[in-house]
This record gives sequence, C-alpha cells and structure tokens, in this order.
Amino acid sequence: MIKDQKILEFLDSVSSKSPTPGGGSVAAVVGAMAASLVEMVCNLTIGKKNYVEVQTEIIQIAERASDLSTKLLDLADEDTKAFEKVMAAYKSEDKGEIKKALTLAIEVPQKTVECAEEVQTLAIAVSKIGNTNAYSDAMSAEHLAFAAIESAQENIEINKKSLTALAGLK
Repeated sequence: MIKDQKILEFLDSVSSKSPTPGGGSVAAVVGAMAASLVEMVCNLTIGKKNYVEVQTEIIQIAERASDLSTKLLDLADEDTKAFEKVMAAYKSEDKGEIKKALTLAIEVPQKTVECAEEVQTLAIAVSKIGNTNAYSDAMSAEHLAFAAIESAQENIEINKKSLTALAGLK
C-alpha cells in the first residue's frame, strides 16, 4: 500500500519500469500532501489569541482536511489497482472486462478530482483566515491541490478516449 511506504520507496516505485503507481496515484498523493498542509496551517492557527474568532471554523477545516488526506491516500492505492485491472483486461482481450476496467479507471481519478477540489477550497479559506505566518503554506496547498486536479483529469481523459475507441471497435 502506498500510504505505508516511505517517501523514497514510493518515489522509487514511481520511477521504476512498472506502469504502476503512475500519474493517477501520484495525483492522489499530491492531493493528500495539499490536505496535510491545510491541516498544518489550521494547527498553527488553533489556540492563537489573534485568531479566536475563527477557532470553530479552523477546527472544522482541520478535521475535514485530515479526512481528505486519508481518503486521497486510499485513492492512490485504488488508482494503482484500477490500472492493474485495465492491463489485465486488455491481456484477456475481453471487451466487456476492458470496458468495466476502463470505467473504474475513470471513476477513481474522478473521486481524486472531487477531493482535491475540496482541498483547494479549504486551502483558499485558510489562506484568508488562518495564521498569516503560514500563508505561503496555505497557498502551496492550493497550488498542489490544483496540480492534483489537473493530473487526475489527465487520467480521466485518456481513459475516456480508450473507452470511446473500444466502443468504436464493436
């Protein structure tokens, strides 16, 4: 599982000759990193006297960011499994299995997009109300979330094209 790997181990697996983990899994991990940065900004804000008026909102954002980080790491593993199913389906040459696998390979990064969009929204919120000393961290989270969205979207598009091509082969 990706979430159990050390960073160097994960990077080695990404850079290997194996097609998994690939861009979809990396997108989800980047989204999880963005969520963790959002949570960090919240933790640097919670309990600070200059931010008393936003404590309730910041605590809620921190909790949601933590949940999203966990979900995105799970999606990183799901993405790897989904693509492995695509490869196995193509080897089987069963068009029904290929269609099912490609559909899953579209659904998983779509969930990554949805989670990363929420992380991006949270990042923007904490950039406005969070500890100003951590503003660059909040904005880094926003940029990483955007990168996760765009990267996952690339995976959706390529799998949709494969699905469309498969439909044309009937």
